Amino acid sequence: MDEYKTISGISESNLTVKKSHFIGLSTSVSSIQEINDFLDYAKAEYPKASHYCYAYSIGLGDKKREYCTDAGEPTNSAGPPILSAINSSGLNNLICVVIRYFGGIKLGIGGLIRAYGRCARECLKSASIETRIFHQTFCLRTPYQHIGGALNLLNRLRANVVDVSSDGEDAKITLQIRQSMIDALQEGLKRIGGKIVIEY
Repeated sequence: MDEYKTISGISESNLTVKKSHFIGLSTSVSSIQEINDFLDYAKAEYPKASHYCYAYSIGLGDKKREYCTDAGEPTNSAGPPILSAINSSGLNNLICVVIRYFGGIKLGIGGLIRAYGRCARECLKSASIETRIFHQTFCLRTPYQHIGGALNLLNRLRANVVDVSSDGEDAKITLQIRQSMIDALQEGLKRIGGKIVIEY
């Protein structure tokens, strides 16, 4: 399965609990760099907040990575409720940041869990959703006499050839292909023959 649902654009929610103002922001991400960029965006859009708590989930299957942080709130009172909202949403490859401006009244751990979880759920619920295809990127190293056969195979499998280069002895093809087509790619390469190596 290499299709997944994620957020289109940026989704936002707002919640006020006992004078504390919570702002939820969520968007699609697929790398640590994109996660860091979105955190920078959130802090620039809402400066001087008391806390910037967040969770993310990127990748599919055995390559899935999840992370959450309480960002200074009591342990497990902010990050885990946000991650729980992500996991129950049915969405993948996204980050959800919940920003808190403290209103002077402590909410207690139970109150924080409810507030962060609710703000995250409302943010994800209001998002525009789109279906995307997960592609895996890697390289093929092949002797020059097999490059034509390799490129024809990639064309039949509808792989996206990103770059073709040379290291002197072999040709190197950088490509993106649907995860569900990798087995067919490996079988096709065996039929071509020669020393064609997949480098992940």
